[in-house]
Amino acid sequence: MIRRLLVTATLVGAASLRLPAQTASVNVGDASIHYELSGTGRTVVLIHGWAQDLTIWDDQVAALSPRYRVLRYDRRSYGSSTGHADPTADPDDLRILLDSLHIPSAIVLGLSAGARTALSFAVAFPERVSALVLYGSGPPVGFQPMAAEPAPNPRFDIAKNYGLDSLRKWVEGTGFHWEPPNNPGYRRRVDRMWSRYDGRDLLDRRAPSGRVRASGMNDLAKIRVPTLIVVGDHERPLLRLVADTLTQRIPNARQVVIADAGHGIHFAQPERFNAALLEFLDGVARASESPRAPK
Repeated sequence: MIRRLLVTATLVGAASLRLPAQTASVNVGDASIHYELSGTGRTVVLIHGWAQDLTIWDDQVAALSPRYRVLRYDRRSYGSSTGHADPTADPDDLRILLDSLHIPSAIVLGLSAGARTALSFAVAFPERVSALVLYGSGPPVGFQPMAAEPAPNPRFDIAKNYGLDSLRKWVEGTGFHWEPPNNPGYRRRVDRMWSRYDGRDLLDRRAPSGRVRASGMNDLAKIRVPTLIVVGDHERPLLRLVADTLTQRIPNARQVVIADAGHGIHFAQPERFNAALLEFLDGVARASESPRAPK
């Protein structure tokens, strides 16, 4: 009984000493990037996808921050960040954000469009990435079988001419997001995501600046850090193929397939997603701390 009380007291004391989240913004020149920093330890960066903001990672921050320092932020034109949507500027925004926080390198996780940012960042600034997690990633430049000239994306016209409610109905009607049955938590998280999306990236569209080159198929072999590819068993066939290709082409990559999930794994199966992520992160930490074998 005494031992149980002592353990409880220790856990309560550790929780009370946990630092509050640091929330601020950093100026990256043509935009202000809003971020939140939680926990202590190795830094893990969480990059959201399209129509999202940093709040989609609430479950992951709760799971990771007791053991890791978690940096999540709103990409330009999303959430509380300003500026115009520009996928070629996103990797450099992250570089400036890490510089401002004096973080020399980090484990970088990207979801969907955020995976594009993470991959381009790892290629452009390899010394800043200690490990990489690509989740629901779209195809890199030069991926086959992709059309040489992709079809126009109707999201822009739908948002401008019919509004965001119609945009949501269209997105969900395409079947892009598979909804697991009997999972109210998934619907609650998705509803919250859409309620926070204001469509700035579509309604005020600008040409990309070209600040950082988009990563392509030929760049995958250059990535030398431990890499985890995460995919749901109900992901769309094209993105399953992309996940398999990334796993094969990135030298130190492995893949985890999470059951009963589609494109929004961390919404549908947060516990399974967090467990897979922590297993990978802890493995990276152990590998970096173990003494190197003598030559």
